Amino acid sequence: MRYREQRPRRELQPYVECLWSVWDPRRRAGRPSEHIVPDGCPELIVHLSDPFARRLDGRWRRQPRAFLAGTLSRPWVLRAGPSLRTFGVRFRPGATTALLPIDMREATDREVGLASLVGAAAARDLVLRLARADRFSARVRTAELWLLDRLARSSARPGLVTRSVTHGVTRPAVELVLRSRGSERIDAVAARLGVTPRRLERAFSRDLGIPPKLFARIVRLNAVLATLPKDDRGEGHRARIVDLALEAGYFDQPHLLRDFRAVAGRKPLADRDRDGEMARHFTAPERLLALLAGP
Repeated sequence: MRYREQRPRRELQPYVECLWSVWDPRRRAGRPSEHIVPDGCPELIVHLSDPFARRLDGRWRRQPRAFLAGTLSRPWVLRAGPSLRTFGVRFRPGATTALLPIDMREATDREVGLASLVGAAAARDLVLRLARADRFSARVRTAELWLLDRLARSSARPGLVTRSVTHGVTRPAVELVLRSRGSERIDAVAARLGVTPRRLERAFSRDLGIPPKLFARIVRLNAVLATLPKDDRGEGHRARIVDLALEAGYFDQPHLLRDFRAVAGRKPLADRDRDGEMARHFTAPERLLALLAGP
């Protein structure tokens, strides 16, 4: 399995973290599962060959061809099909509604078909253009032009969904949470922005689909993931885990372990390679540290 990602052009960087692709030139049946840890970033996914399947209620359910994966509040378990060629756009937390007309509460922990958001013609156009592009760089350019068109359409569209991102509190609040690595209290974030905690809750619900406290919890967990030592042996390592828990704002190590079980669905000491060939790229330390740094 091969993975590649690229930062978007400058105009899209406030909204898009990266564009990525995963593919395998070989056709393989019975691929191992991928364990996706929540990171606060919704994604636009286009399967250019066999779609992935997601484990849901004990069954494997085939994903749509093109869809928005909303903000995750819990891990997803995925499995690629025999033929693998998938392209993705990873949005920055809280920025999806600047490009797509959706209340993110409708997408939390769900796949929302792209056609239902932008119309069948626009969704089909993106899929066909990506399928015709013969290189990763060409697919990136194709997706960027499509996203810039959506941004222009969104900017011209009246309504609270767009204004909440471009003129509201969501983006500055997200940046404060990211910079503090999830350790700053949400009441303090609201106070710094001059808004009530209730207004902040409403903005996060619309633009992320999850409460600000849960987002801070996810950010704090990913901050720990970004700095976890690779060596999982010895007393020194266990002591370092305690230090990391305290530095990240956890009361103690058991508090850290509970959060990992609830949000990440695994132990913090689990080797990220066990998450899967694709998923390990999503929790790579360099990627998470870049996310925490903001645009």
